[in-house]
Amino acid sequence: MENEFEIEESYVPDLRKPSYLIVGIPDAGLVGEIATEYLITKGLVQEYGQIFSRKYLPPILHVDGGVAKSPLRLYYGKDINLIVLHSWTAMPVNSAYPLAQFIADYAIRYGISSVISITGLPIPNRLDIEKPTAYWIANSKDLASNLNGLDNAQRFDQGYISGPYAPILYETSKKSINNFAIVVESFLDIPDPEASAVALEIVGKFLGFTIDTSALLQEAEEIRSRIKGLMEQTKRELPTYSSGKPMTYA
Repeated sequence: MENEFEIEESYVPDLRKPSYLIVGIPDAGLVGEIATEYLITKGLVQEYGQIFSRKYLPPILHVDGGVAKSPLRLYYGKDINLIVLHSWTAMPVNSAYPLAQFIADYAIRYGISSVISITGLPIPNRLDIEKPTAYWIANSKDLASNLNGLDNAQRFDQGYISGPYAPILYETSKKSINNFAIVVESFLDIPDPEASAVALEIVGKFLGFTIDTSALLQEAEEIRSRIKGLMEQTKRELPTYSSGKPMTYA
């Protein structure tokens, strides 16, 4: 599937074992997108690659410092030993499975130990909740057994997951790559930095280091205002993923 996507890398990441790939794609509440963008803006990971596809990416380029780039980019954090795949734009529904196959193949190429996805669980009473609850969904029984030890996230027992992260769970499982989704209670169509902060706390606990999310919480309203255009763009894709239902629901 990599031949459907063109990769430009300025260098090869020097990953140690165990290594991780975190995926941040816009969907409900932009929970994953905000989380991975925070890692980028705080300098925990640095850009090293771009991903292009004439077939599966929209005709949009992300302008960064006056330079036009692919909206789908790769970042590497040497100190924290992980790769981030971050999308600066909403992904069309027809890209979901091809992108999931690409992610699985890329994880194999770099010997990734676990792929970590971050997404939102839209709930109607989100305004009434100060700190949203987090859940996890694993792509195998063995991984689920390991995740049972997480004390800051619960197992997602029954329900559905749709949208860009569902095919990633499927494609990684087919290729025997560990993948789990961190699913945090969120708004459906309002950017939710607070939910992203909860997800990053779980990522830090799982990887064994602390991610300071205080700035993310302090800048929540500014972030909501800045990326409201991306939320509108993402809202247009949500119904085509899930027939009008939330991306993840119990």
